[in-house]
Amino acid sequence: MARVLRREMWRRSKWKPHKLQKSVAKSRARNKVLAAGRRAGKSQVGGMSLVPYAFTALEEREWLEEQHKQRRYWIVGPEYSDSEKEFRVVYDALRSLGVPFDKPGTYNNPQTGDMHISLWGGRFIIDALSAKHPETLVGEGLSGVVLSEAAKLRPTVYPKFIRPALADFGGWTFMGSTPEGRNWFYQMWQAGQDPMRPDWDSWRAPSWANPYVYRGQKSHGAMGDVAVDVLLSAIRKRDIPRELPVDSPLLSIISNEAWGEAVIDSWQKMGEMLGIDPEIVAMALDLPTEIFKQEIAAMFNEFVGRVFKDFDEEVHVADLSFDPTWKTYSAIDYGFTNPFVWLLIQVDPFNENVRVLREYYEVGRTTEEAADEIKGRGLAPATLLGMYPDPAEPDRSVRLSQLLEVPSFGGTGGPIKDRIDLIRQMLKPDPKVAHFDPSHPEWVPRLQIDRSCKNMIREFNAYRYPKSAEEAADMDREAPEAPMKKDDHTPEALGRFMAGHFGSIWAQKSPTRQSRARVGARRPVRR
Repeated sequence: MARVLRREMWRRSKWKPHKLQKSVAKSRARNKVLAAGRRAGKSQVGGMSLVPYAFTALEEREWLEEQHKQRRYWIVGPEYSDSEKEFRVVYDALRSLGVPFDKPGTYNNPQTGDMHISLWGGRFIIDALSAKHPETLVGEGLSGVVLSEAAKLRPTVYPKFIRPALADFGGWTFMGSTPEGRNWFYQMWQAGQDPMRPDWDSWRAPSWANPYVYRGQKSHGAMGDVAVDVLLSAIRKRDIPRELPVDSPLLSIISNEAWGEAVIDSWQKMGEMLGIDPEIVAMALDLPTEIFKQEIAAMFNEFVGRVFKDFDEEVHVADLSFDPTWKTYSAIDYGFTNPFVWLLIQVDPFNENVRVLREYYEVGRTTEEAADEIKGRGLAPATLLGMYPDPAEPDRSVRLSQLLEVPSFGGTGGPIKDRIDLIRQMLKPDPKVAHFDPSHPEWVPRLQIDRSCKNMIREFNAYRYPKSAEEAADMDREAPEAPMKKDDHTPEALGRFMAGHFGSIWAQKSPTRQSRARVGARRPVRR
């Protein structure tokens, strides 16, 4: 019945939600976070989310009057001009549905910021507000709030002024915005990705998810993302490739033969071949890459200077469990003032895929204290075959090996650039499934990290080259070998494991040496 009423409400208000909008509207989560590109339809979702509650309040009118209460909802944006967009949507929808506005009490004047809707004798109220002066965001309890351009709000607005006001009625939240890097809005989006937070739900979608605006877009979903990435790479290099990358999922729909035979004499023609809307192609040419990826592709990643540009939480972070058929190891980066890092790692039977299951990340721990805590947390299971430590502190490795009764492996040194390159290789998908669409169930990257490894996820996003290297990296020129000594503790630990377990870059590129290395690999026995 609820679905029927919702569809009828959409029909009468002349709203035809596209696939992304339907997914958000149908979610039953109390809190919803939509990170989407410009013109993806965020404001429509936010505004229309308020419409059903007008009729809920009508059903509750008698009870509300008896209790001397009202259902109050806010639309909050950084400025009145931001909240006006959602207000206009709900105002027009209610008017088209023939709902009688209270007069006086209902005003629609964006110029003065006087935007209010009052229904049923003041028992249902919507206020469009500005958060420019957040101390003004006080009042009675709220039944729901829509945050417009949420990422641009000050970090204190939601937790300090809005969230407490939702407690009275168990109110809901909708946050819609284009990303602004990895700020507080990104943390709210993360909550929606966490299976331990069923009251939160979140989505990320580029501008071209809206078929009503970008009618020429033929590549959708993950395939559309890949197509745009190919275009951006070509524009950045100022060179249309003669063939697609061998690991490109696009090869499943466009053969290199067909690509090579086509006459691609312009960027628009290349976009047409890839199934990209002409306006998206134009914006890819007109906007700096970072702005395009944030405002149009709705990417949270701050790409400039990042060491692991391929790292994507939506791809590389998952809910993982211990697999008894996989081999188990650990990787270590020693510290005291800096964190002492221990990563629990599993490798598949074919020695090709890696999963980081758990992390130990503590400051101010001696080797003995860390060993006790690692054992106490179950991070040194009986199946552990050995550990790959930092070779710079051999005495600590000997002591830790004794305390945990775990063999210590060597070969973990070498240039930092080689260790970083090994991690980058593992961030790519297994070559056997690289041709699949990323949404295919068999398409998985060779490196996955469990969602519980919050410090590792944070550092993989934050690990950067020095400021002086940013322009070179952006132009695809060789970046300096040494990133900054900041947010590098879990990458250092994983890099030690990669170097010791998989060998040098040269061995990786040589099939003969690689196969010999695997055949001759040590299989330590637990003492």
